[in-house]
Amino acid sequence: MSSFTDLLLPASPLLAITGPANPSGIQLVWDFLATGGFVMALLVICSMAAITAAILAWLQLRAHIIMPNAVVSQLRSIPNYALKGDIRPLQEFLDRDGSMLSRLGAMAISGAFTSKQECHAACEIKAREEIHRLEGGIPLLEVMVTVAPLLGLLGTTAGLVGMFSAFGVGGEDGPDTAIIAHEIGVALRCTIAGLFVAVPSVLLHTYFVRRLDALAVRVESVMQETIQHFYQHFEVQRPAA
Repeated sequence: MSSFTDLLLPASPLLAITGPANPSGIQLVWDFLATGGFVMALLVICSMAAITAAILAWLQLRAHIIMPNAVVSQLRSIPNYALKGDIRPLQEFLDRDGSMLSRLGAMAISGAFTSKQECHAACEIKAREEIHRLEGGIPLLEVMVTVAPLLGLLGTTAGLVGMFSAFGVGGEDGPDTAIIAHEIGVALRCTIAGLFVAVPSVLLHTYFVRRLDALAVRVESVMQETIQHFYQHFEVQRPAA
């Protein structure tokens, strides 16, 4: 009759496999990166650059930073300021806020332009400068989309060169299969790492470009309404020469 200890014996190999001898997840990642050589180091740098660019783009493209609700509400209340006959409180509020929309709004209601068309053209140029400033980080993601796969291809090519070189150093016993397997592993891992950096970069780049376009459209809509209301309710006199 088998004892309780004998019943556990068949499970001992499984316990040995899942025991402390198993490498941890960090160790597996380190082994994966360490076999890629200098190309893998460049891909790690690219991944860090892509993460930094994504964080920078996210911080800059927050809607409540670019066009706060309080600023939008104040700009849309220009007819109320017209009833009071004084636009200076709104100008002072925009000067204190400092957001992108407040800077454009302050320019639109400054009274420095004698016609609505002139004001619209000047604000459009200023808005382009502001939008260009908000693009920080997005061009870097676009670069990573192109560079990461090329680096992966470079690592793959280097691995294939090492693999074919191993065929000529085996002597009479033939090529060393361990070296060949290692070089094939290097080639495939570099390809995987390059795609691992490029695919998220494509997704992030597309997301932030769409987000920037949406914010630009919203700012343009608010600015057109602001200019229309200002020149409808306030008369701007051209200063004498």
